[in-house]
Amino acid sequence: MKRKSGQTLIASMIVIVIILILIVVFFGVNNKSPRKDKLGATTPGLARLAAKDEVCRNNLSQLRSALEIAHSGNGDEAYSATLEETKLGREFYYCPIGGERYVYDPATGRVHCPHPGHENF
Repeated sequence: MKRKSGQTLIASMIVIVIILILIVVFFGVNNKSPRKDKLGATTPGLARLAAKDEVCRNNLSQLRSALEIAHSGNGDEAYSATLEETKLGREFYYCPIGGERYVYDPATGRVHCPHPGHENF
């Protein structure tokens, strides 16, 4: 049975169109980001930033735990004067997305991230 070349050409075109549609859906057409910091306009970019958001949450959690441990073993009611007294390492003191230093209040022992969109971390 002979195959017609027209059918092969149409099948190839359909495959190419489907691949192009998937590329447009995956990488996006517009450059508008749904994030407050306006980063990550594409799907891979948003996924990468979501992972870095989680790293920021984990860093803050580790810092808060270290501050509480230092505070409970301190004997007096004072919190550590600086974040460096936790001795966790430099990567724990900065936001992994914007590189902003975490804001620490030694009077209350509270630490938070100043990066836009990280207000609730």
